[in-house]
Amino acid sequence: GVSRGGSASRDASLGKILGPSFAQEAMPDVIEKLIDVYVEKRTEDERFIDTYQRIGIDPFKERVYAANH
Repeated sequence: GVSRGGSASRDASLGKILGPSFAQEAMPDVIEKLIDVYVEKRTEDERFIDTYQRIGIDPFKERVYAANH
């Protein structure tokens, strides 16, 4: 499965599972879609984790599962 949002910093947290798993060969496309959402939704100089915490999981799930399942 794909997880995002985890952190190993002082405010450590586990990543959340995005949803059903993907075949290994689909992972480059899945990762590209996650990055696309981040780039579209982030504010200037915002880290991925900060964007994810601000907008939540839904935009990522919608993008990934719209074309893959």
